[in-house]
Amino acid sequence: MSVAKKYSHLGIAIVFYMILSNILASVVVAIASFIYTLFYMFSMMADGGMSTPTIDPALATEITTRFSSNTGMINLASMCVSYFVCIPLTILILNSRGHRDIPTLSGFKFSTPYENSLKRNLTPWEFFNFLMFMFPLGIIGSAIGAGLAYLVSLVTGNDMNNLLTSMISDMPLGLVLLLTVILAPIFEEILFRYAVVGYCRRYGEWNAIFVSGFIFGLIHTNIFQFFYAFFLGIVLAYVYVYTRRLIYTIIMHMTFNCFGAFIPLLIDPTLKNATSPGMIIYNLVQYGLAIIGFILLIMFIAKGNLLQNTPGAPIQGKFSIKSILNVGMIALILVCTGLTILISVML
Repeated sequence: MSVAKKYSHLGIAIVFYMILSNILASVVVAIASFIYTLFYMFSMMADGGMSTPTIDPALATEITTRFSSNTGMINLASMCVSYFVCIPLTILILNSRGHRDIPTLSGFKFSTPYENSLKRNLTPWEFFNFLMFMFPLGIIGSAIGAGLAYLVSLVTGNDMNNLLTSMISDMPLGLVLLLTVILAPIFEEILFRYAVVGYCRRYGEWNAIFVSGFIFGLIHTNIFQFFYAFFLGIVLAYVYVYTRRLIYTIIMHMTFNCFGAFIPLLIDPTLKNATSPGMIIYNLVQYGLAIIGFILLIMFIAKGNLLQNTPGAPIQGKFSIKSILNVGMIALILVCTGLTILISVML
């Protein structure tokens, strides 16, 4: 199979995931809103809060609007549909007949018994290094995203809101912990490391690493998150290729989300008081870890510890432009760009 055809199928599979996730999320939220409205109105009737059994359209609209403003419930419903329904279906489509490198690896299988035997464990020092690499890359990526968002705001005149900050600041703390620190790392690693890297790693490990990171950045559909998600995705994909073990990337992803989203919310539930003593200490710790991580990253690269591609892989260099310039991947870029613009306008 050609490089373009291989990666075009990958792009189409992720487009399917994006479209299906948004459609099913909208359907589930609409059904939940309808049930909530009916339950609330019948409860009022039972309590004597409504004089007649007829449904008041104005009251129904008010109740529906109240439900729609419940960010926690909306995100819980949307993400559960995405994780428990859309991700398994996407993996099955990705590994469908005619697109497998090895015909016997059907369903959710991407590795042969021999490849599974090549799994390796990280030493505590190796794991610490990879964990620390994420802090400087996260800060650099966030700075690039914020700077680009500022430039877009100057050109368009529209204030670009950080979707992630707006979302988590309106959610209960326990739900933030469940969705961003527990569920998101587990299911995103299953799709973007286990499935995406597993699907295309035989065409060249480094190309699989870059494309996995690129897709991971795109699917966030948020200009603030694209660059740091891209950089984070590269680190996580590298660790997965190096170890063939998902547990490391899940723990790293959980740590990053906990430090980047949950802990700031513990310190400042509004995420607006950057000059509070707690946030100042948090930022100092964050930049201190970033400096240490940057030094370790430079040392790691300087020592020549980077992975080499498997001999004979279709892509021997670090990256092939054909893995991006194909119908499926271009469609994915257009869909994600369109959603990013749409979400920005709606906010």
